[in-house]
Amino acid sequence: MTPFAYRLNDKIRNVVTYGMRPFMYGSKEDVRLELPKEDIDKILLVRPNFRIGDSVLATPGIFIFRKNFPRARIDFVGGPVSKVLFENLPIDHHYQITRRFPDASWAYLALLRRIRSVGYDLAVELSVSQSAMGAFIVGLSGSRFKLGRKGKRDFCFNVKIPKPEETNKYQALRIFLGSIGVKGDILPSVILSAQEKDAGWKRIAGLIVKGKGPIVGVFVGARIGRGKRWPKEYFLELIHDLNAHGLRVVVFLGPEEKNLIEFFRRCLKPDVALVYEPSLRIFAAMISRCQLFVACDSGPMHLACALGVRTVAIFQKPDSNRWGPPPNLGTIAYEPGGVSVKDVLRVCLAELSPALHSTYESLNERELHNLEQE
Repeated sequence: MTPFAYRLNDKIRNVVTYGMRPFMYGSKEDVRLELPKEDIDKILLVRPNFRIGDSVLATPGIFIFRKNFPRARIDFVGGPVSKVLFENLPIDHHYQITRRFPDASWAYLALLRRIRSVGYDLAVELSVSQSAMGAFIVGLSGSRFKLGRKGKRDFCFNVKIPKPEETNKYQALRIFLGSIGVKGDILPSVILSAQEKDAGWKRIAGLIVKGKGPIVGVFVGARIGRGKRWPKEYFLELIHDLNAHGLRVVVFLGPEEKNLIEFFRRCLKPDVALVYEPSLRIFAAMISRCQLFVACDSGPMHLACALGVRTVAIFQKPDSNRWGPPPNLGTIAYEPGGVSVKDVLRVCLAELSPALHSTYESLNERELHNLEQE
């Protein structure tokens, strides 16, 4: 999406926001709420988004509510991406939104009718950033408690929570929910089955050249319209340098990077694997078998962190304090004038310390041996 398209989208949302005010009946009441003291049986969590990263960053909300309300019905409203990623998460039902016009117009009316028929006790807008669609769905959910962040769309809610001082997306939701008594120090998590992990390892093992170095995944994409993507020439140089240090490199591309396939196919050495995998869960399973994952600020960066894979996060803009992973999940590579290949390589090699290298070497040899015996 171009900068003009983003600005146009914001203007459209502001017009819709103004037009929706009369329909948010009953939301003028401002309720003070401490959830542990309430009788809550049915919970609706709302994060209607079509991006991998936003879906991943909403997962702590699911685990926190399940921890605090273990016997409640917990449903989720999200896009096709979250429906795939949340397959093994502790929710009872996933409502899928669409953005296909004109089908979306009727689909949202049908969605709201289904939601209202359940009779939720609590509906929560999880973005902590005033998502327009999320606010409208919560406001029209018919829920007894409609919870969201204070701001220009808080007319949709009757429980209005102040914006947390913490801006980092890995921490803000936890603090946001903690202010109403819903506790849980939980980071984003995506759960793969043992079968999926095995399948991911077989795919990786079938692509890489056998050796003793750790497996490093490199995702070469990110949103160009937001200025987040590193130049492809930088990625190519980094891949060559990682390979020269004896690391087994797997280069990942997604649907938004299809135009880069020919460039990397032409320029990569034969012993560097190139993967274009449109299936999100197979993609995730392959990432889960890497010992290190390198990516710009993007959905796959958040996905790798949620899979527990140590991550090097390349930031082009000075917003790593907002979107960057905490130190226990990854290391941020950022310089005000632009982070260089040498800077990122240095971070990667520091992550793959000699002690870790020997551990991965033993692990890789054992798994490859087991695979060969099958």
